[in-house]
Amino acid sequence: MRILAVFDKFKDSFSAQKACKLAENAAKDISSDIELVGCPLTDGGEGFVDILTPKYSGDLLDVDARDSFGNNIKAKVGFVQLCSLPSKVCSFLNLPNKGKLAIIEMASVCGLSDIAPNQRNPWVTSTLGVGDLLLAAKNNDADFILLGIGGSSTNDAGIGALSALGLSLREAKGQEIEHPSPENWDKVSHLDTSNLESIPPVIIACDVNNPLLGHDGATYQFGGQKGLNETDFPVLEKGMAGMVEQLEKAFPDASIRAVDQGTGAAGGIGYGLSSAYKVSLVSGFDLVSCWLDLGNEIAKADFVITGEGRFDSTSWRGKGPFEILSLAQNCHKKVFLVCGSIEQSTSGKVDKEFPGNRLISISNDSWPLSKNLKLGPSLFSDACRDIFCDLLKIKAVDSECPVIKEARFKRIRRLKKFLRPLPRRSNIHRYPILKWFADTAYKKSFLWSFKGSPVQSALFWGIWISMLPIVGIQMIVVFFVSLVVRANLPLIVALQWISNPFTMGPIYFADYKIGMVLLKLIGVDYPKNRLLSPNFDWADFSYKELIRLLDTFPPMFLGGSVLGIFLGVLSVFLYKIFSKFYKN
Repeated sequence: MRILAVFDKFKDSFSAQKACKLAENAAKDISSDIELVGCPLTDGGEGFVDILTPKYSGDLLDVDARDSFGNNIKAKVGFVQLCSLPSKVCSFLNLPNKGKLAIIEMASVCGLSDIAPNQRNPWVTSTLGVGDLLLAAKNNDADFILLGIGGSSTNDAGIGALSALGLSLREAKGQEIEHPSPENWDKVSHLDTSNLESIPPVIIACDVNNPLLGHDGATYQFGGQKGLNETDFPVLEKGMAGMVEQLEKAFPDASIRAVDQGTGAAGGIGYGLSSAYKVSLVSGFDLVSCWLDLGNEIAKADFVITGEGRFDSTSWRGKGPFEILSLAQNCHKKVFLVCGSIEQSTSGKVDKEFPGNRLISISNDSWPLSKNLKLGPSLFSDACRDIFCDLLKIKAVDSECPVIKEARFKRIRRLKKFLRPLPRRSNIHRYPILKWFADTAYKKSFLWSFKGSPVQSALFWGIWISMLPIVGIQMIVVFFVSLVVRANLPLIVALQWISNPFTMGPIYFADYKIGMVLLKLIGVDYPKNRLLSPNFDWADFSYKELIRLLDTFPPMFLGGSVLGIFLGVLSVFLYKIFSKFYKN
């Protein structure tokens, strides 16, 4: 079975590359019959350089740049020879087959994921670092520049990048404004373009098609996730419109470009650069799809799994997982969309336009966002394992005859009806006593599995422990044992009721007798307890005799272990026989 894993980043939790690696590990855990092909996805955001550059033997170069706040950092720029690219990639980008292409990732210097949520503020962040990378590409003899602009922390219309390239923001008295972030825009009287550097033609891989201004523009659509307060939306929008007027004085077609599709992506970086330079916008996903040959990979796969951190209305504006759904539909392939969260209205839209696919949200609604982000990799891995198990069942079902298939479904329905009263992994947080256990329940899916291996482990260990003289702590012991031996928790707990107040006496007496016989057989002369002797005179009974019962623990533990192991092995043997008989 060939499965194509095409994941975008899970913002603030884990990268696209890690998502594919987690899916690959989950597939290995389930079955060697699964061939998983990982294809990290980028529509211009995080991973753009690292994913694209190595594909055609490009080189990575560390360069000096500035981050969103103007601090000095190191960032990577990729360089690929155009002659090494497939002709369809050069044709898509409208490039010749000779020359040098620089690949730049905006998120490497202005990445939203690099800033803590409480420090995100588009009033003070800027794209200065993007301008630094563009200059580095020029200084390293690039003939063309490919710029990916997703996942940014800025909303400055590219003014910061233009400033790094030589644009000067001036106050009324002529003083230069040092930091070009939006908080200083109200001081700008005019723009000085006399020192603006020239750069090679730029191709921008854009992840969305929003315009710069308006309700669908950069500020209103993306300002919130970058830390902008709702009350500041109209204020920053007004500042953005004022900056467009300033740019129009230097670049006549600036106002016209503000309504172009894609100019609102990444806080308007494409708008600013296209005002001053030769810039063309391409779909980030279409570029990556062509670069990685996704169409062919999807056609070769039996199933496709894709996803991102949140699938919502913005995903329909050209983001990767949405485009994967479209490509897979054209190839008649089933898609599993695994996301951190899925907007309810969007879910209905997917069901309507892409029927037959499966949407999976891995987040727990009862947890705060920070907890879901922290446990994201674990929740994601569990979801992938569940998918792969289901796919193996589907493959097995497809090869079954109708009579056998119907009989199997009847068994499953009977089992589900029988198990309905039990707590489930998905709702354990609703039980007051078990609420503290919800985290472990989500991470350890085997605790709730009624498949062969967890049930057999629960039978063996549960019966063994129930025979031991550890009354009062049995439930605690089996809880930790179930985590170690990967046993079904409800079953191993239920088996502890074998040694209840009515059966405890006979069981422990049997443990004692068996233990004493075994000790005698191995040559250990262990003293008998007076209370358990048939010759004991109960007229001499005192409470001190009860304390002496502690002497019975060693033989009882030995006898209980032997008895428990014997009954545990027997129960597993009978389970296998009856399970096979029941299926037949």
